[in-house]
Amino acid sequence: MKKELPHDLDAEHGFLCSCMNENKVIGKTADRVNLDYFHFDANKHIWQAMLDMWASKKPIDLLTLTCELRSKGTLDEVGGEQHITNVYTFVPSHVNWDSYLHTMEDLMVRRRILNTCKRIFLDAFDRTIDTETLQASASKDITGMVSTKTEVRLAKEVLSACVNRWEEAARTGGEINRGHPSGISKWDIATRAFRPKTLHIIAGAAKAGKTTSALQMVTNPVIKCNVPIAIISMEMSAEEIMDKHIASISQIALSDLLDGKLRKEDHARLSKAISETMNRPIHIVDEACMNVSQFRARCRRLVAENKVEIIMVDYAQLMEGSNDPKSREREVAEVSRTAKIVAKELNVCIVLLAQLNENGAVRESRTFYMDCDSFTKIMPDEEGDSGEDYIMHITHNRHGGTFSIPLRFIKHQARFEQKIVEQ
Repeated sequence: MKKELPHDLDAEHGFLCSCMNENKVIGKTADRVNLDYFHFDANKHIWQAMLDMWASKKPIDLLTLTCELRSKGTLDEVGGEQHITNVYTFVPSHVNWDSYLHTMEDLMVRRRILNTCKRIFLDAFDRTIDTETLQASASKDITGMVSTKTEVRLAKEVLSACVNRWEEAARTGGEINRGHPSGISKWDIATRAFRPKTLHIIAGAAKAGKTTSALQMVTNPVIKCNVPIAIISMEMSAEEIMDKHIASISQIALSDLLDGKLRKEDHARLSKAISETMNRPIHIVDEACMNVSQFRARCRRLVAENKVEIIMVDYAQLMEGSNDPKSREREVAEVSRTAKIVAKELNVCIVLLAQLNENGAVRESRTFYMDCDSFTKIMPDEEGDSGEDYIMHITHNRHGGTFSIPLRFIKHQARFEQKIVEQ
């Protein structure tokens, strides 16, 4: 026997009756209640009519609502004047409107879950849909099933939480407001390090050290504090990433490691680096190409299954947009905007790499600055004494100032060091 979707006609009529008799209830719920809260079409028409009248500041009662439905041509669809009268007199008092609404909301969520599962079930039988698209769509649908509510908080509630945080900051020297350290101490102080819900962009010209520096920075928290991280790479293979990482933390020349030319003292350092890395929660996604929908799905899975807190993406211009864009600039802009949204949705820090052109500007997009919490350029120091001198320019920073950090690039070890500048 076919089952009906979950619903409660009495709760819907009780809520609508409360709104008709006390218009303030509409004002309290207009930004929260949508048509999905109602299972019956007649009640959807009544609610929409009341919303339109409320938005136009028209008085709402039995007579005015009946006239509104008649003018819209939907009075017969809802059951005529008799049905409106029955709803208007359904409950003796409006005081329990929130109880009726709670019941409606509970049943709405259940209907949404059932409809989503049915859609995923049917799509799974459609062989024309590739599995990547199917997984991305299912993940998005499941995430979207949660009820979205507008959260309004009084200033005193927000301020109370802030005061507690400020007191803790004073007690800990500001540690509570900092994230996981990158190992570049001046960068950490300036940006407050890798905190949840933030997007940091590290940019550089091709082969100019952006990947090396970013890799070194995001792996510092996992090596020092065992923080789960993920590296999504569309440029280098997983093996190349591991080569760079091991060379960096072991301080063994990358060429010696790859050529097998290890000295006696290198073996101990290599063994220690392997031991430090072997059981660390470093998750590498090695992809030839990826679009923003797939990126969302990968991130959700990495957080759900592996509890990752930092996600590095190498690099923005290699990711594709969701649709055929009118311009490449818009497509890359969608990538940075999606990265920021994902960081907030999943409560993670995302480090997005970007490529600069020969003039030092970001290739194919000017919107990165609007989306990110910090924008850092890695560039050779033209005024330096050697080819090892680099500059880390923090050119945009929501949580601090903009300045430059001198670095020394130890090329053969694929590693950067913060230079100590004498005053």
